[in-house]
Amino acid sequence: MTIQPTTLLDAARAVQNGTATPTSLVEQALANAQTRADLNAIAALNENAPREAEDMTREAQEGAWRGPLHGIPITIKDLFNVRGLPTKCGAKASMPTLLPDEAEAVQRLRGAGAIVLAKTNMVEIALGTTGENPWTGDVKNPHDPARMSGGSSSGSAAAVAAGIGLGSLGTDTAGSIRIPAAWCGVVGFKPTYGRVPLAGALDLCWSCDHAGPITKTVADARLMFEVLSDAPAQTAQVRGPRLGVPRAYLAGALSAGVRAAFEDFLRRAKAAGATLVEIQPEYIEHGVAAFVPLRAESSFTHRRAIETEPENFSPFVRAELERGLRVTAQDYLQGLQLQKLVRDGMRDCLKNVDAIVMPAVPCVAPLRGATETELESGVAPLRGAVLHLSRPFALAGLPTVSLPFAQVDGLPVGLQIACDLNADHAALNIAEWAETV
Repeated sequence: MTIQPTTLLDAARAVQNGTATPTSLVEQALANAQTRADLNAIAALNENAPREAEDMTREAQEGAWRGPLHGIPITIKDLFNVRGLPTKCGAKASMPTLLPDEAEAVQRLRGAGAIVLAKTNMVEIALGTTGENPWTGDVKNPHDPARMSGGSSSGSAAAVAAGIGLGSLGTDTAGSIRIPAAWCGVVGFKPTYGRVPLAGALDLCWSCDHAGPITKTVADARLMFEVLSDAPAQTAQVRGPRLGVPRAYLAGALSAGVRAAFEDFLRRAKAAGATLVEIQPEYIEHGVAAFVPLRAESSFTHRRAIETEPENFSPFVRAELERGLRVTAQDYLQGLQLQKLVRDGMRDCLKNVDAIVMPAVPCVAPLRGATETELESGVAPLRGAVLHLSRPFALAGLPTVSLPFAQVDGLPVGLQIACDLNADHAALNIAEWAETV
């Protein structure tokens, strides 16, 4: 019996050397989708995927290669147009028309030989951190279905963790790649703002929207990123990185378990040659004040639906969109100015360190339905606690990797590694170093 590869990079090598075929990879992914249907990760299956796999298997046997992802099954967040599949964005309300009919990022993946296996479920219009959705049902955590998968790229992270495809394309506006990646125990990479095209994908807040890969390993994320960004490979061995730790910002912001795991990682990183530098990014505390006015962008995107069919939005999403409608032009411009202050403050810190490190989530995945979490500082609203860690990097547009770094109470948690603008490969290099630590 042939053992199927479980990482994207191993699968690509196996297809090239003939020890696996696109057909066998797709068959395994579809079998996993059936076995883990309880997770509710899949929004729509591509019925043509088996035929596409047969075509690519034949091409591989003939030595005809479409690209580095030849025959690799992947999934796509249901925020992107995929030709032949509906785009519902996890919503009941009518969505704006998106062009082109296949998102540019999806076109790049297909051009590299990837097979779109399915579209994945997500939080309604990508506005949420939990993976819960009243219209399409909750996406469940692969490690414990009673728990949250994280959002908004919930189905993408759950699918990768469950082997339903070997990678996924997600989006991240305030943490929507990194949060579900952390809770589902996989790698999520939010590249530099603008590095991966979003044409053909639904806007949430275009000032902060990013697209990027969710995979099993950092090396897999690098390969997908190189395809998505049309960037050449840049790998470098990391020795003795200078890691900035924002201890004051993290004070009271973590659960006791995540705090212990993070401190243990820092000890191991120092033993492996890292220099730890305490940092305090200027203006980072302005994240909430900067982000709230940017909700006007979401309201503008959905202005017709919120005016004509407000009942077709869930209460939380409706309230957020209606709040955005009340944002004044002056408030919005002030939000953009504060966003710049946050970005400049974080970039100033990065002049003296190679990367900023901190947990991606403050706690393990909560039980579905939870609205609060227990932190060192006491009980806190869950949404605010999670966004406190993830939102600054999205506001600043910095390339940020979330990778599994510990288990707390038997559940995975993620570590964030962020570098300066356009230093995407540096972030991936340091993340690969951190994987070994």
